[in-house]
Amino acid sequence: MTDADFHRAIRRIRWRHWLHYSIQALLMGALVLAGGNKAAAVTSAQPALASWPLLLLLGALLPLAGVLLYLISRRLTPNLRRPAEQNLRVYQSRMLLRNSLLSLLGLPLLVSYVFTRSPLELIACGVLLLALCLLTVPSAKAYQRWLLS
Repeated sequence: MTDADFHRAIRRIRWRHWLHYSIQALLMGALVLAGGNKAAAVTSAQPALASWPLLLLLGALLPLAGVLLYLISRRLTPNLRRPAEQNLRVYQSRMLLRNSLLSLLGLPLLVSYVFTRSPLELIACGVLLLALCLLTVPSAKAYQRWLLS
């Protein structure tokens, strides 16, 4: 693999990183808002109390999904005996799983928005996801550190 191919692959991984965060944020927001509207639409005097089964299920599944993603990402380790292209694919897979895990941090803010309808939660979720995306941008140096770990 030439130096130009390596940097092209890193740019492609970086582009997919940005795309992944934006798609997951939109998907997560749409699902929470659609589920929140459906859960709160129950004919009840207090829709927040009528939504507790959904929140309980979400509260149980979120840590389970996080642990599963974490365990899978820990299994994706570098191997210097592998060809460089395969190590880059493993690195990209690990970044995808890490991004998915970190994006789940915005979910409590979205669930809070369903009940409070305060735009501050949406803004805070957007800022959190943008900060995570900026702090975890893949680079050639990060890849080389991962490869040597």
